[in-house]
Amino acid sequence: MGCVCSKSKVKNPKTQETDFSQAPSHHSFPKFVKEETKYETQLSRKNIKKKAPVADNRRRIGVEDVDAATAIVTEKPKTDREKEDIREALSTHSLFNNLPRENVELVIDQMKLFEMGPREFVFEQGQPGNNFFIIALGRVEIIVNDQPKGFLTKGKCFGELALLHDSERTATIKTVERARLWGIGRQAFRSAVESVNAKKYSENKQFLESIPILNLLTEAQKESLLAVMVPMEYSPGQKIVTEGDPGDLMYIIKLGTVSCTYKGNEIRQLGHGEFFGEQALLYDTVRTATVIAISKVKVLSIGRESLQKVLGGELQQLLYRNSQRIALNQSKTLACLTSVQVENVIAHTRIISYSDSQVVIHQGTPKKEKIWIVLQGRLISANSSQIFEIFGCVGDDSEKSENSVYDTDFITQGDTTLSEITWKDFEACIGGQLASISNHNELLGILKRVQLLRALPYQKLEAISAVLKVKEYHDQEPIFMQNDAGDSFYIVKEGRVDIFKDNIFIRTIIKHDFFGERSIIHNENRTATVIAKGNASCWVLDRQAFINLIDEGIRNQLLKRIQLQNDSVTLNDLCIVKGLGKGMFGTVYLSVNKKTKIPYALKTVPRNKIQAFEIYDNLVLERKILLQIDHPLIMKLVKTLKDADRIYFLIEFVRGKDLFDVLRILNILSNDNSRFYAGCIMLMLEHLHERKIIYRDLKPENIMVDEDGYPKMIDFGTAKFVNNRTYTVVGTPHYMAPEVILGKGYGLTADYWTVGIMIYEFMCGGVPFGEEEDDPYKIYEKVLERRLIYPNFIGKNFKAAPIIEVLLNKTPAMRGTYETIKQHQWFEGLDWDGLLGKQIPAPHVPKLESIDSEIARELRNPKDIFPYMKREDSKDTIDARRLRNKAAPLHWDDDF
Repeated sequence: MGCVCSKSKVKNPKTQETDFSQAPSHHSFPKFVKEETKYETQLSRKNIKKKAPVADNRRRIGVEDVDAATAIVTEKPKTDREKEDIREALSTHSLFNNLPRENVELVIDQMKLFEMGPREFVFEQGQPGNNFFIIALGRVEIIVNDQPKGFLTKGKCFGELALLHDSERTATIKTVERARLWGIGRQAFRSAVESVNAKKYSENKQFLESIPILNLLTEAQKESLLAVMVPMEYSPGQKIVTEGDPGDLMYIIKLGTVSCTYKGNEIRQLGHGEFFGEQALLYDTVRTATVIAISKVKVLSIGRESLQKVLGGELQQLLYRNSQRIALNQSKTLACLTSVQVENVIAHTRIISYSDSQVVIHQGTPKKEKIWIVLQGRLISANSSQIFEIFGCVGDDSEKSENSVYDTDFITQGDTTLSEITWKDFEACIGGQLASISNHNELLGILKRVQLLRALPYQKLEAISAVLKVKEYHDQEPIFMQNDAGDSFYIVKEGRVDIFKDNIFIRTIIKHDFFGERSIIHNENRTATVIAKGNASCWVLDRQAFINLIDEGIRNQLLKRIQLQNDSVTLNDLCIVKGLGKGMFGTVYLSVNKKTKIPYALKTVPRNKIQAFEIYDNLVLERKILLQIDHPLIMKLVKTLKDADRIYFLIEFVRGKDLFDVLRILNILSNDNSRFYAGCIMLMLEHLHERKIIYRDLKPENIMVDEDGYPKMIDFGTAKFVNNRTYTVVGTPHYMAPEVILGKGYGLTADYWTVGIMIYEFMCGGVPFGEEEDDPYKIYEKVLERRLIYPNFIGKNFKAAPIIEVLLNKTPAMRGTYETIKQHQWFEGLDWDGLLGKQIPAPHVPKLESIDSEIARELRNPKDIFPYMKREDSKDTIDARRLRNKAAPLHWDDDF
């Protein structure tokens, strides 16, 4: 059956831990064959298994920490020799090799001593794992499926996967003789890593914000800089920079004091929070002073080259661009410009520097000649009646005074830098006269607010705005009457209108509000009367004009969106057709509205499971995230429901196959097909990241290919709102970014790493790191190693290599943003609006069997949903220990 729902994976698959067993792998990924040299090779995907996600750190409530249950555990102070032994043991693990020294030292401090007698179990196969151990004394035996597999002795480590996430042990470890183990639990390890990195991140961010020349950077730009700042240490008397040397680094002092000298004479001393070498970031100059450490000094350094890579240019030019953006946004007349228009204007301005008291604008200059923006210094009229400081705009309102001239000179005060653009060039950049463009932009902004229209491509909205007509209405004049034929959509341009239903006043609609939007899709009679309250004017879109602009494909999409906006559905309106998927926490069913016959996916989560696993916050967060999302390429939440036994998510029913299965059919993707799927994924991430939502488990299994052949993102169980950084290790090992694995803190750019993995997988037939590995820890090691190798059949001129290497950069900030990624050369020429409107032919349209007969059968004799659910829930058993002494938080489900 090819009908799949949103496939909300609520499962907790088992994952392997280490290679204790030395057993053969059951993973059957194909190896790349050396003889395959042609791009069109048919490298088979048939046997590639789906990549299982790791557990997402939901707490194992009610389950005791069963590791080394018989051990005597003490927080024994460690000798220098013991610390060195632990360091040596940790050095053999890539997880610790990739952590900063402070993290490793804190982990060592947090380790406890476990003392055990002979023939005692450290842990048993199948039990939940929590601790990582290093053998300090004695031997332990490895047993898999009751079969001995070998021994571990002093200095060896085991149980490392437990530090990253909740998983079952894949082997039994038993002491052979009296043993002493150093151990640390997952929570202590994660806290040690997170606390150090969160503190460093906070300190570094505070430092950045204290530097005047960086004040003009946006939050996103500061985040990018934080990622490439390098800590450095200097001993007393050590030179940090030398007068006359080339300068390419700026330094911020975190600890200690430095002396700045010029020709041997001390100029000044600098300490905590102060900085030097900033000219290196602004200009390509030599050092003008020597800086020497007086005490032990710790600094953060930022290199000009790194800055250019993460910010896209020289710092001075970047600051000028930022200043212009701020100025244009603050201008009363220019704030109406779109971001595209703003960037176009900035790209065509000239930056000019002036000395003190220099005349910039001469008396008699036509006001509509140029627009000037103050980037540094001041611009003052000769009669001192007008003063323009940084971000000030001169001439921005000149359109209102077409033929007037300046009646005085405008003169600089101090060294001053201005950007300037002629009015002719300005209007060319924005696409017309400012007044008409302002009205046009205002209208587009309103259209974007209309839920029915917000998913339309920009070009379609442009076309719609062009055919809107303005109609004037007098006080108390009817705009339309209840039961009239509906044939137009209205936006209030000026004034107010009142809504009445059955002659009863409902509400007043004011400027920029809208009404009647369903009439441009459905030929329905009006359900209310609308009357002008005072003189009013409306933009009007006729149904026929709309239909002429929108092709049948987009119209069908809009019809589906309207159906999904019907949130009046109740549980009693639904009947169950069949089950679609079952997981650890709940089940997803195909359901149908008995009245409208519209199918939905219904995700059900029993309250006893919510209580047992304490996933209250997870469900509340999932609901909040889904309510923020409204995008044609992302599964839509219709509403949430509840009763005494369950929580329900009523979700858009997505018919199709998951991308994983489609890739098995298409085999190796061409460059164009890869761009199609990757472009759709970038549009999904753009929508999420604009709302500060990180997805965290992007992979082919979590992307459905719908009945139109277009990908649709599903399963938001691991998504999260993130403003700065988050630290949870969550995702699927093959697709996880290095910073996620290490738990050092990560943001939205972790999703871009996964896009790089998927593009590689599209075109190379497998993931780049750990393709033939099943053991999560071995996969993590491959990811952290990051040896990016292409298969033999990939030629030297592999078109996707540059974008793959950008996205798979180990430094998150180097991956870019959704704007810069979409502008990458690999995507050049891709019709983004065409993707959003589903106007580009899809590489594969799934062949799906009809579900109409199944739905019709259930509608003839619908199952009562509540007894049906009880029977299904009764098939599950829950460990009684999980429910012991647990009460649900008060009011946690109020919003469901």
